Amino acid sequence: MPTLTGSFLVARPVLTDPNFRQAVVLLLGHGDGGAYGVIVNRPVADSAGLPVPVFEGGPCSSPGLVMLHGHPEWAESSDVGELSKDDLGVAPGVYVGDTSCLKRATGASAGETFRFRVFRGYAGWGPGQLEQEIAAGAWALVPASGELVFDVPPDELWVQLRPRGIPEPSEN
Repeated sequence: MPTLTGSFLVARPVLTDPNFRQAVVLLLGHGDGGAYGVIVNRPVADSAGLPVPVFEGGPCSSPGLVMLHGHPEWAESSDVGELSKDDLGVAPGVYVGDTSCLKRATGASAGETFRFRVFRGYAGWGPGQLEQEIAAGAWALVPASGELVFDVPPDELWVQLRPRGIPEPSEN
């Protein structure tokens, strides 16, 4: 299977795991060793003391935060260590950020608006696990873009991207 990096995984209604029910996951990496990404439609009330909103990226904990942004010029000046600048682009208009990007985003002056999201935690799959879940019908694949990540309100994203077909059963 070709890499799914840069795609959205959109939970189908049959996926009832509370960690992923109505989730939209942006895959940040996918290959023979597994896959990982962040849930982009789950803002949390507690922003962990940060002056910016934080999203619940998934059920796997990580020691730090993940930042995504929509500013290619920030990627050019990022200190990315072993990553090349090309590795920072996850999907059209979506880039992985570092500490310098977070400082820029939180240092906005009046009238400046930046396109970014900060996540705690992530979603991860072992080798072959995600492919099995896709084959079982748990996830729909949708191309990701900066417009969808940053411009669609998080509470509307799953509704906008969910696969059309048989409606969810009524509860009456």
